[in-house]
Amino acid sequence: METWVLATWYVLQGEPGEHLVLETPGRKLSAFWTEKALAEEFLKRYPHLGFTVEALKTRGLKEAFLRALGMLGVEALLLDYRPGVHRARMLGLEEALEEVRRA
Repeated sequence: METWVLATWYVLQGEPGEHLVLETPGRKLSAFWTEKALAEEFLKRYPHLGFTVEALKTRGLKEAFLRALGMLGVEALLLDYRPGVHRARMLGLEEALEEVRRA
């Protein structure tokens, strides 16, 4: 099992149910971080979003987060995304959901 599955996830959240969604041509993405400092670093670059960093520690919270993203049309997730870095690990939403369910 991959370490990101068991780690605490740090996500950006606005109002209840409002999550970060990045739109690229023909695709919707979201992100989560396995280190709080990385999520806070991202948020410092975009303070106008009005989001906060929230920790997801349990399998149930992670699964609920992924299901909510699915309802928003998100197809994939960026893991530990850093603006300006040319590569980020991308996970398919369904792949991530299956991994969390198996944890």
